[in-house]
Amino acid sequence: MTKMITPKYYFIVVGILSLLWVLLYIHAHPSWTQSIREALGLHPHLQASDNSFYNSRIDPIFEKYCTACHDDSKDKGQLRLDSYRHLTFSGKSQSDLRAADNNLLVHRMSLPRTDRMAMPPFGRERHTEEELALIELWLSKGGRGDLTEDDFPEAPAKAKVIKFADINWQKIEADRAPFAPILKDLQKRYPNVLHYQARTSSLVVLEGLPIKQWLTDDMLSEFTPLAPILTELQIASSAITDHSIELILNMPNITVINVSNTQITSNRLIELLALENLQSVIVNQTILTEQIQAAFKQRNVKLVSVNKG
Repeated sequence: MTKMITPKYYFIVVGILSLLWVLLYIHAHPSWTQSIREALGLHPHLQASDNSFYNSRIDPIFEKYCTACHDDSKDKGQLRLDSYRHLTFSGKSQSDLRAADNNLLVHRMSLPRTDRMAMPPFGRERHTEEELALIELWLSKGGRGDLTEDDFPEAPAKAKVIKFADINWQKIEADRAPFAPILKDLQKRYPNVLHYQARTSSLVVLEGLPIKQWLTDDMLSEFTPLAPILTELQIASSAITDHSIELILNMPNITVINVSNTQITSNRLIELLALENLQSVIVNQTILTEQIQAAFKQRNVKLVSVNKG
């Protein structure tokens, strides 16, 4: 007569089998096993260090070419390449893509761009051979997240990224507005003499070349309403004399002055050093003295001398 299993033992057997099934299921998902170990303090949190070679050189490659299809919002093939952790447990098989041998990711990235299995797929921007070689170099040393730039002396230098500051056009227009009507009026009276230093600047350059012989002290005084925004005075070969020094000293943003072949004398030239933002002055060599040169050098203002003619 067959002995029946009592309910008590039945539930024990079912419990043991269920536990074994759960353990096997968890074991089949390496990322779950890793999370449990981390929660129990049996393994450090799986992440790359801030100064790691992965963060500085490898992740930017994945970010540029891969994460459009493989991140938290679109994980094609259940593959994510948007973090070191997800690279460790990748795709449906949750294989470790940090392994150098038989690396599926490297294999797909090495395929011809027209191959249907190639990554990135045909039509998308593709990585360079140098970038793929960099990934292979990292993998050859274990693909670890604690490796730094110092561990890869053979790696090519990281390309410098030049970042231009955003241009605040509204601020530029606001800075220009107070003097815009005055500037417009003077530009009508003296064409091709006044212009902004740059598209992004509210400062103005005075180019005296079109009116050089006729540019006198009195005429220069007509530009004094723009004194706060004048930054360059190109008034060489004009009739300007020492009487204009007082006008110029009331232009606080002046950085460059060209008074070569004018009637400015050495007696007044040195007074220009009172301009706090002055950087460069162009003058006739004949009016320079040792005292003037020493004073300009002490103030770190560039003094350019030219021969009269």
